[in-house]
Amino acid sequence: MRDAGKQASKPLRLALVYTPGIALTDAQAMLIDRLSASGEFRLVGKLAGQKPTAMQRPPFPLRWVLAAERYIMRRRIAAYDTAAATDRLAELSEISHDSARPAYDVALALSDSTLAQEQLQQARVGEVSVTYEGSATPDWIGTCRTVFTAPNVRVDIVLRAAGKSSGRTLRRAAYNPKPGAVLTGAFVAEKTVLLLLRTLKDLQSNPDLSQDAAEPLPPGAPSGYADLLPYLASFLSTACERLARRLPGKLARPNPTWRIMSGASDPTDITLRDAWDLPNNAYFMADPFLFEHDGETWIFYEAMGPNDSNGWIEAARLGEGTLSPSVVALKRPYHLSYPYVFRDGNDIFMLPETQQQMRLEVWKAKTFPTEWELHATAFEGEYLADSSLFRAEDGQCWLLTNLSDHYAFQDHSSELYLFAVDGPDLTTIVPHPQNPVVIGSDVARNAGSVIRTEARIFRPSQNNSFGVYGYGLNIMEITRLDPVAYEERLVRTFTPKDKPGSIGLHHLHMLRDRYVIDWCTTTPDR
Repeated sequence: MRDAGKQASKPLRLALVYTPGIALTDAQAMLIDRLSASGEFRLVGKLAGQKPTAMQRPPFPLRWVLAAERYIMRRRIAAYDTAAATDRLAELSEISHDSARPAYDVALALSDSTLAQEQLQQARVGEVSVTYEGSATPDWIGTCRTVFTAPNVRVDIVLRAAGKSSGRTLRRAAYNPKPGAVLTGAFVAEKTVLLLLRTLKDLQSNPDLSQDAAEPLPPGAPSGYADLLPYLASFLSTACERLARRLPGKLARPNPTWRIMSGASDPTDITLRDAWDLPNNAYFMADPFLFEHDGETWIFYEAMGPNDSNGWIEAARLGEGTLSPSVVALKRPYHLSYPYVFRDGNDIFMLPETQQQMRLEVWKAKTFPTEWELHATAFEGEYLADSSLFRAEDGQCWLLTNLSDHYAFQDHSSELYLFAVDGPDLTTIVPHPQNPVVIGSDVARNAGSVIRTEARIFRPSQNNSFGVYGYGLNIMEITRLDPVAYEERLVRTFTPKDKPGSIGLHHLHMLRDRYVIDWCTTTPDR
């Protein structure tokens, strides 16, 4: 990443590659609206692209199944108003092909139509397009098998330059599939808007980004007759499972619930088989955080009963495999979770998740641990999840949070945002220029506050794969953090295989060498 002094000051000039006569999709319209509203990009014209060589179509029965699925799911996908983007595209002038000099920086392919080689000569950088599991369109007709068999749906942002027969991947992200091909296609198409904007922003600040590009995913073969019955079986199984959870009384399947285990280890050497399960002080115990006060170790966690819709925060003293009786630390008329408790100066604060209130709340302890007063609020009207504050070595305070920048699909697992703040007062909030700093359902969502050792800093993150929220845990090492760049790398991954009897792991917190992790089970009386 180039330093701040070398960042480009001029907006990136974009030409939109479109398919004449084809209406814009919701995601395409959203992208055009975002580009038009941003000062980092300038739409200079449009070009009619060439349709790719026709791929083999799936058999009619599978196309009929997906068409029926689209009809059933149409009310679950909020429609986006495409009128403004359609007018904006119509207003753009057609770019002539006879110019020998670059007329724009990047050609942005809105669909599977792309530029011919002679057209690419006019693009200073090249043509940027999107592939979904190697396919040029997100309709999932050719890749619906991935919805139930692959851990995630992979999306590539591909750059194709003049004189090159194939493209190179600038960015790749993985997204957690939804129940069914139609919902997954619409969800991933919406999420790709942010991925594209982030990639274009990178090109705007660093035109040499393409030099580090990777090989794109190979195109997948279209689904055939052999995929029809497995797809139907998986879709119906998922639908029946969700229905069973809503049935009353003894007919209902047991809902998954969360428990907490504890152990002692270095963050890079945790072995879950050595951990011990803590007593069940509540029916549902999740998002555990450790805090030391007056020589005692406390554990704060989200608590719920079997029939509760809103969670609250409980606290208990933690011993060697034991818990004291819990006390209610904070309870509100709305849902509370992720009770990150920290000390700043002489004061103790809690930063619970309060997305139901559409804002971030900071609570200050009056009488620890049961009396708290509202200290500050921020991000009014926005959906935030799993937020945490920490100070860097230079004293700068940072806020890591999962914002849901969405239209049809509210999702907190796919993007991580970073802000420079003044501390728990939250009177000064400066967004990081690389926001969102991490993209992808398998790595982006916070799974606890940062973990510090003498020379390293780690961020626990959720691995939301196989269509399962809280499927697994990652430990990411933050390798660069400053006002210009944020970088991290994967160090460890935990899955249910590491904890026999579990179906999910999704939160980790450490206090020195002591850790707590929550894990999911379908046997609440365990």
